[in-house]
Amino acid sequence: MIEKVYPPSLYNYLWYIRSNPTGNRILDCGAGGCDPKLAFFLENGFEAYGIDISDEQIKDSEEFSAKNNINLNIIKGDMRKIPFDSGFFDYVYSYNSIFHLSKKDSRVAINEMHRVLKKGGLCYLNFLSVDDKWSKEGEEINPGEIITKEDDEEYLHSYYEDDEPDSYFDEFEIIYKEKIHIHIGRYYNTGRSCILEYITRKV
Repeated sequence: MIEKVYPPSLYNYLWYIRSNPTGNRILDCGAGGCDPKLAFFLENGFEAYGIDISDEQIKDSEEFSAKNNINLNIIKGDMRKIPFDSGFFDYVYSYNSIFHLSKKDSRVAINEMHRVLKKGGLCYLNFLSVDDKWSKEGEEINPGEIITKEDDEEYLHSYYEDDEPDSYFDEFEIIYKEKIHIHIGRYYNTGRSCILEYITRKV
């Protein structure tokens, strides 16, 4: 057993999954890194798969897996073109990853998540709110799309009005939606102060 506490949002998603059982195959889009959230679902009995576009992030997740003697099945892949067959997964999620896509690409990625989900399957996503404390930092290249620099690298972050992401879910049923304000502290292990969360069902 991996002794760590995962983000509360994932426990909430797990509760919805348990209340809406369709199978046990789950995909994490943006699964790499030194603290892979996919381990939470593996430990809860799911058949876990992940994709990540970054070789470095995949390497970090492999080191985590080796240290904890687990296999997270994380491969190189882009959530805008998910390398799995249609209807392959019961559940899909992306935690703190779709932040880095443009709004146009976010729509493409969500359509791909819809494609690989079985009918009735659930999808969890979180978005940055325009009320986040960093939403005005950097160069705005399109409405709500901000480029920031860190260690000479440029990063894109997309920020949304309260109901703006709703339009991405025309082929889903929105079953949970929350705007989370962090007044003291931070959103799990990020510096974020305001997040929009969605859990949707493929119809």
